[in-house]
Amino acid sequence: MQLQEIDHPTATVFRIKGRLDATSTTELEQKVLLRLDRGVTHLIMDFSELEYINSAGLRILVMSYQRLHSRGGQVMVCGVRDYIAEIFEISGYNRIFIMCHDAAQALESINSPSNGQ
Repeated sequence: MQLQEIDHPTATVFRIKGRLDATSTTELEQKVLLRLDRGVTHLIMDFSELEYINSAGLRILVMSYQRLHSRGGQVMVCGVRDYIAEIFEISGYNRIFIMCHDAAQALESINSPSNGQ
């Protein structure tokens, strides 16, 4: 897994490339927890280059959601490939996380005055 963090005034984008599974989630989890501890309220997970995700990767998303939802924040997922989108649909996670076409759309929805908050 390759991980890139991009800070914006309203969110942190995590661009993930490769596989997000039990062997690669520790780094992402540590970085997400650091951002949450620093008060970030919007996380955008850019999966446009993600090839695979399993329950260990999904667990990080759920943990982030639980921590952010209680303080009015959001986890947004963008750029998912069709077969990963199918995982989100089957599991119902597409109803929990805000799904966007790309990171630009996610950032735009955060900055929009009618972003549902």
